[in-house]
Amino acid sequence: MAEKKIHPAFWVPTLYTAEGLPFVVVNVVSVLMYKSLGLSDAKIAFFTSIVTIPWALKPLWGPIMEMFRTKKDFVLATQFLGGISFGLLVLTLQLPSYFEWTIIFFGIIALNSAIHDTAADGVYINVLDSVEQAKYVGWQGAFYNVGKILSQGGFVLLAGILEKSMGVKPAWSIVMGSFGAILILMSIYHLKCLP
Repeated sequence: MAEKKIHPAFWVPTLYTAEGLPFVVVNVVSVLMYKSLGLSDAKIAFFTSIVTIPWALKPLWGPIMEMFRTKKDFVLATQFLGGISFGLLVLTLQLPSYFEWTIIFFGIIALNSAIHDTAADGVYINVLDSVEQAKYVGWQGAFYNVGKILSQGGFVLLAGILEKSMGVKPAWSIVMGSFGAILILMSIYHLKCLP
C-alpha cells in the first residue's frame, strides 16, 4: 500500500522555522540575556563563541547519522530534546551558579541544533525531487528567517517588556521556556506531518 504523500507546504515552513530559531537563540539571544543579567562583555563573548562550535562541525554529523535510524527520526528527536534542553536551561537560571549551567545547556542546544539542521536538510533532499527542491528553496530561506526574526525580534521585545514588570530572570525564564515549548510542539506536529 503506497504511503500518502504530504504536501511540502505542510512541513517545509515549520521545519525551517525550527532550524532558524535555536541557531539565533544561541548566537544572538543568549548574548542579550547575559547582558541583561549584568555579565561582562568579555565573558559573554568568550563563552558564547565557544558554544557555537557545533555548527562549524556540521559536516561531521551527516556521516554519523547515516549509521542510525532515519533523518526524520533525528529531526523529531532533536526538536524534542531541544525543547527539553530549553526547559532545563530555564530551571538553571534560578541557581546561584546560573551562568555555568546555562552555558552548558546552550552548548547542548547548539550541538542538538547542528544535528537537527543536517537531518532537516537530509529530509528535504531525500523527500523532494530536484524540481520540488527548486520550487521550495525560497520557502527554506524565508521560514529560516521567520525563526530568526521570531527569536531575536518578538521574543527579545517580550523579554524587555517583562523585565520591567517581573525582573530579569523571570522574564528570560518565560522567553527561554517559550522557545522550548515551540520546539516540543513542532516535534509533535512533525511526528504526523513530516514525510
